Amino acid sequence: MSRHDRQDLMPGSVIEFFDAKEITVGVCLAVKGQRLTVLSMTNREINLAGSRVLHVGESLLDVSKLTRDEMVQRLQSIDRLRKDLMGRTDVEELWSLLEGQEEAFSAQDCAEFIFSDNITGDHVAAAQRSLLQDRLFFQHRDGTFFPRASEKVQQRKDEIQKEEERVARLEESANWLQSLWTRRTKVLGVQEAHGELITDLQQFCMHGQEAPSYSHLKEVFKKANIPPLQQSAFRILVRLGVWDEDENLLLHALDISKHFPEELERKAKELNSLPLSLPEHSHRRRDLRDLHAITIDSAQTRDIDDALSARRLSSGHYEIGVHIADAAEYVVKGDDLDEEAQARTTSIYLPDAKIPMLPSSLSEGICSLHSGVDRLAISFLMQVDEGGNILGHEICQSVIHIKERLTYEQVNGRVFEDATLGLLHRFALAQREQRTARGAINLPLPEIQVRVLPSGMIQLSRHEKETPSQLMVSEWMIVANGLAAAHLAKLGIPSLYRGQGECRPERDFVQSDHEIFHIYRQRRLFARAELDTQPHAHCSLGMEPYTTVSSPIRRYADLVVQRQLKSALKEEAWPYTEEELRQIIMQLGTVQSKVFTMQRKWTRYWMLKYMEQEDIQSFNALVLDQNGRFAHLLLVDYLMETNLPVQEGMELQRGSLIKVQVERLNPREDILRVQLA
Repeated sequence: MSRHDRQDLMPGSVIEFFDAKEITVGVCLAVKGQRLTVLSMTNREINLAGSRVLHVGESLLDVSKLTRDEMVQRLQSIDRLRKDLMGRTDVEELWSLLEGQEEAFSAQDCAEFIFSDNITGDHVAAAQRSLLQDRLFFQHRDGTFFPRASEKVQQRKDEIQKEEERVARLEESANWLQSLWTRRTKVLGVQEAHGELITDLQQFCMHGQEAPSYSHLKEVFKKANIPPLQQSAFRILVRLGVWDEDENLLLHALDISKHFPEELERKAKELNSLPLSLPEHSHRRRDLRDLHAITIDSAQTRDIDDALSARRLSSGHYEIGVHIADAAEYVVKGDDLDEEAQARTTSIYLPDAKIPMLPSSLSEGICSLHSGVDRLAISFLMQVDEGGNILGHEICQSVIHIKERLTYEQVNGRVFEDATLGLLHRFALAQREQRTARGAINLPLPEIQVRVLPSGMIQLSRHEKETPSQLMVSEWMIVANGLAAAHLAKLGIPSLYRGQGECRPERDFVQSDHEIFHIYRQRRLFARAELDTQPHAHCSLGMEPYTTVSSPIRRYADLVVQRQLKSALKEEAWPYTEEELRQIIMQLGTVQSKVFTMQRKWTRYWMLKYMEQEDIQSFNALVLDQNGRFAHLLLVDYLMETNLPVQEGMELQRGSLIKVQVERLNPREDILRVQLA
């Protein structure tokens, strides 16, 4: 009887149906509409839809007379008989007999082909079981079976083999991950056989559910009884030694390498070993080696791209010099070094690593303005009067010789005693006042510097931006950048000009005794600075036009501007057309946005690690804003923002200082939850 002939279903009918993906035998105890109450051969009473019945036997069991145990024994006996009959079933032989037939065959038809003895319901059920278990030769549709064409059988063989291999790999991968998950120590050496799985784990850590192999990996984790989370994959990779506990996944996700290709390292070292051939450059370079040029940087800086000088002229005026490393002399547009620099767009400074835009043999070698050696530069020489007004200027290619390398701290200690430093500071203040008169808005935020020592200890230091050393460096770089922009704009040369729209004033004024609160609020009203090929005003700096050329070792945009400027000084054709510059602007915008986000997140990671390391439990926090769910806070000692859940009726005054304490801290997951202390 086929599964379609169920009009005779009644109490006592012996049926077959799928239970947990296995065909099982049962007896119908009751029929109510389309639902059956069935006792299975495993002594389970099941409420079953009639549509799930696969086969109905010819004989009935007397459910009114037989005990439950007797019925179960009879069902098990029927199951054993049908399994014995299945042993006599050769599905491939049946297929070879029927292959090429386009008609459908019922289980009854197939039983008649398979068995030579009298056909009973048990024979039909056994034939149907065998055909339903077959994945290769027959296609099951609406209770009938179609023999597949030979090419379809071969296709199915290939599919089944691939599936079996996949299941085997799944089993192997799950067993391996389970063994790693339960270990308490690191694994020495990674088995090559699991290289693909390790790559999948890395991709999952970086991209989560967007990872290409997420579905497969989720299946592996489930089979290994491991939570299918990115943290799980990260824990396994750390245990394998593939990554360490402080691995920067953001770098991996952006595909930023700390290392340069060998051929570029080799080329950079060759350039660095070249002697400085002064006769070759003498016809177009000013020899400024007699100037008392100094550099001002942090003690850790090795890639120094700017220097300052100051001297009194015979006229009674003064000359202020800003000297920028001539990186364009060594990195040629379009060569391999240049393409790598453009791809990187900027040097990246992280608490635990520095990733330079140029190989260190260049950025910390011949391009860097080290003291005691001759270096090529682009110099901005300004004639300044006693009031700090710039009376005239000259931009030239030069050769300089740095006389002193100073740190910010050293300059701060000597600025009021050293004549050169005194001039630089006094006239920098004058430049600041002139910019302010032009509408510049100075909103300095302290900088929290995070540094990870080789020992793993984390150091935090706070640097104020308005110290004498910081002020003189920033002001003179702004002046030099403005002069470069004005020179290019006057000649009509397209470049990477930097502009900023109107700086809107704060209208929703909030009373607060904390200056940093107003600085944060005002900064949020500023338009973002944008690059363009044509000059624009820069609102917050009070400069028109403006560009950046002062860091060609560290920023690709500055290197491009330096090339345009050098072509103007030499009266040569511009290296870049306007269309090329527009393409560079698009590429820089995409990459720099990702890099800056990565720097911010990774610095935050190490700040959270510092809080964990020092067991910091409470913070002073400024209330920046509040909505119905959260108060947005600034942790003033760390300049880190976080949210505080607000309870019903809780009102926090914007601009007020409150005390909060740590509720949960997890640096790897970027979690800092706080509550009112």
